Amino acid sequence: MKDKALKIIAAVLAVTTVVTFAAFFLTKDKSPESKPSGKDAVVYSYENSEYTKAVSVKGTNGEIFLPTDFENIYFTADLGNKVSFYEYANGAFAASSLPVKQVSTKLSATYETIPVTVNYIEKDGKTFGVGVFTSDMDDSVKVYSYAFVKLINKPVGYGAGYLLLADFEKENFYSADKIYSEIYNFDLSGGKTSTYVSNNTRLIDKNGAFRNDWTMLTDDFVANLGGAKYFFSSRYYTAAERGTRADVMVLSNAYRPEIVVEDILGTWFVNDANGMHYLKKTDKGFANMLGQNKAEKVLSDFDGDYFADYLQDGKWLINKKSLVATDLMTGATKTLKDIDIKAFDTVSVSPDGNKFVFAAKGIRNENGAVVQQLVICTADGSAAPVSYSEPLLFAESSDFIWLDNGNVMSVRATVADGSKSGSIIYTY
Repeated sequence: MKDKALKIIAAVLAVTTVVTFAAFFLTKDKSPESKPSGKDAVVYSYENSEYTKAVSVKGTNGEIFLPTDFENIYFTADLGNKVSFYEYANGAFAASSLPVKQVSTKLSATYETIPVTVNYIEKDGKTFGVGVFTSDMDDSVKVYSYAFVKLINKPVGYGAGYLLLADFEKENFYSADKIYSEIYNFDLSGGKTSTYVSNNTRLIDKNGAFRNDWTMLTDDFVANLGGAKYFFSSRYYTAAERGTRADVMVLSNAYRPEIVVEDILGTWFVNDANGMHYLKKTDKGFANMLGQNKAEKVLSDFDGDYFADYLQDGKWLINKKSLVATDLMTGATKTLKDIDIKAFDTVSVSPDGNKFVFAAKGIRNENGAVVQQLVICTADGSAAPVSYSEPLLFAESSDFIWLDNGNVMSVRATVADGSKSGSIIYTY
């Protein structure tokens, strides 16, 4: 499928492919003494790679499937705002039977007006929609060249009605784990938006836009708010600390919104009947905290650097050295076996908490080739770990998405030169 949206990932993959192939083939016919470490270079073959043989391609025509808030319903989108919805069943994606509706709206951001058409579906009294804006659609918008919006029902604590969440980071287009930097109250019937939070003292970034750490929400944060009306903000920290340090605040138009939790580590936050769960830095490392009635209790301590020594996916925290996986909500631990993930960058955990996918971004090997790594394992030892070390394993601007407890989906090149990409599924 040839569309503008694929350029975001395909361009990265194409560059990686060119570098990788060049590195492999440049060493192919050289004399033994000119080869790095005295080892023979290996010619990479996309078609015959172990990972190519292991996965099934569901985005054969370039479809990149992203999750909606409805179980087993996914969507695709391009930079021209062409949006389609699909249902996943029995290992296959099929066009959704739900009617797709549209509503036009205008976002107010940094004193500009951004027009967006939202494509949405409704099911069981809930609504989900997405819309894309680029400057190709309206060149009168000068500050923002791109916007992605998500339409949802308001979480319980926000009251009745709808929210429109906006992300302006184009590199996150195919990420299922966006940090939305604007929160709008949305009138679905008329398409009118209004902002919740005062921008009176909001700073401007180097591009002339409002700083994107003033009001923030993630899908996980929204899903775990309970009955609260919170958002998180890094306004009192440096712009570089967005997503690493934040305060949890009460959503209001107050000049200074009330802070309910100060200086959490990362973006993980759960509010339930027991209180507020979050991480905080300590002298020796960091702690899993429980906040109740403005008091804090340490549930467990962790040594080391959160960002260097650990990986996290939702409630699961994994120590890269000891391989201990901790359920932050219950305190239960599992120790993974027979893997080495010290140099890995991200983890994705299956819904049942038993399967783990670890991914390491591309690095240049001793032959000069750019190689990525994947490790897939179980916590209960029911299957032996599987590892891959190859070029073109996954698109680093996308995420790993579990379709169920045995099938994990990601984005990968679908041809050897990296010019086309699509969703693939690994079954473990």
